[in-house]
Parts: sequence; structure tokens; C-alpha cells
Amino acid sequence: MRFATSLLLFPLFLALSSCQTHTTPEKPVQALAKDEYFVNYIKPIFAQRCVSCHRGQAAPAGLSLVQRSGLYAPLRKGKTYVIPGNPGASLLLNSIDYGGSHPRTTPRVTGALSDLEMGALHEWIEDGAYWPENPKGFIQPTAFP
Repeated sequence: MRFATSLLLFPLFLALSSCQTHTTPEKPVQALAKDEYFVNYIKPIFAQRCVSCHRGQAAPAGLSLVQRSGLYAPLRKGKTYVIPGNPGASLLLNSIDYGGSHPRTTPRVTGALSDLEMGALHEWIEDGAYWPENPKGFIQPTAFP
């Protein structure tokens, strides 16, 4: 009897499961969290500390931080500035870290990034370096407080 009931209910279950709607992205809560992290922590760092120089066609080292494509553009020898999930191998962090190769990380300009700013960038890259392509991801320079 149970088998017969199961056979009768199976087409109903199949029909209902095909009507299920899928949200885009697949994990909207995680996408929202990534979007909020970028907007609240990463975008202000880039806007206040980086974009005044790193924008346009003549951006230093070819790195424009106005939009997502500039950070992920391949460099010579196939390298990129950020390797999502791997902060230790990301050229961006290596160059702005204390003792890094970036020429303006000394106090003579705006000062080196704080430990909190470096930590935010490190965590952002470690978590996949999400950068929205919508208007929230577009960065304009702002004054450093």
C-alpha cells in the first residue's frame, strides 16, 4: 500500500519541484554580505587612499582602481594584482604592505595604510575579492580624513 501511495505522490512531487523558483545569485545572503563588505570597507579605502592616483589610462603601474576590470586586468607575464582567495600571492597586498614596493606608503604623502585597512584588504582578498560591477562598484576619489 505504501509503495502504491508513493507512486501516486511522485508525479505531484515532481511537478511541484519543477515550479520552484531559483533566486539569482544562488546564495543571495552571501552575495549581499560580500556587496556590503566591499561598499563599507574596501571602497572607502580605495576612494580615500588610492584612486586619486590610480585612475585613468596613465595610472601608475597600469593599475586603475576606478572599477573592477582595472584590478583584474592581466599584467605582463600573466600576473594580476589580486588573486582571489590568496592574499599572500596578491601583488596588491605585497606592494602596499610595510616594506613593500609601493613608493607612496611612507608618511610623506598620506601615510601607510593602517593595520585595520590592511586587515580589511587581506580579508577581502582571502574571501574572494568580490567587487560588484554595478554602480556600487564604481569608485571616485574622496578626501582622506
